[in-house]
Amino acid sequence: MSASLSLNNCEKCTVCTVDCCLNHKNCGTTHIFNKLSKSELESVMETKRRIGFRAGETIAKQNTPMTHLICIRRGLAKVVSEGPKGKNLIVDLIKDNNIFTGGGTVIDDSHHFTVTALTDVECCFIETSKIFTLLSVNSSFAIELLKLYNGQHIKMHKILINLIHKYMPGRVADTLLYLKNEIYLANPYQFILTKQELADMSGMTKESFIRNLKDFEDSGIIKHSRNTVHIIKEEDLIEISKNG
Repeated sequence: MSASLSLNNCEKCTVCTVDCCLNHKNCGTTHIFNKLSKSELESVMETKRRIGFRAGETIAKQNTPMTHLICIRRGLAKVVSEGPKGKNLIVDLIKDNNIFTGGGTVIDDSHHFTVTALTDVECCFIETSKIFTLLSVNSSFAIELLKLYNGQHIKMHKILINLIHKYMPGRVADTLLYLKNEIYLANPYQFILTKQELADMSGMTKESFIRNLKDFEDSGIIKHSRNTVHIIKEEDLIEISKNG
């Protein structure tokens, strides 16, 4: 783990666990730890750690051993697939009250992606050894974790398929709509990602991303100034996304 804002044992309370690890009231998703008994939850709490990361710090590194399940309590982080020759692809963004399984939770105990903080991020780390024990004795918990893992896999698969089959305007449209509808939930919205990171989300060079962004602005579909995007003609942008 990188240098962090804090390193403390979490309070021994179930409320902390719920708030930290995917509170269904906040995100509309089934909270997997609701499937645990009181004794099972206490076992998880024994080793759970709350750690803070500053913007730019690495939370998990691709190809390193996976020893913990990562729960994003607060903040925004990017999930990166590191390719050869420094070519990276941002396959997802993770925000408040979410869980990142790392891709290899029950397969090879390895991180298949790098997770980096975009803002200050507060995480909870749960030992995977505890998770393995729970999987063997609690089928309801195992099913919920499988649903979570499969959901993340399907989401990333769709992103990769879109990047392969869509032309650059469609990819840029997808990125702008994703930030509006799933991350910032606002229009206009202010983004903290660099142009290079936006390009990495869209599977193209920074120059190509900026050129397509300008084309959208010249067509009156969006307004863009520095780190703010205002989608003016969302139906047109959706159509570009659909047509690729």
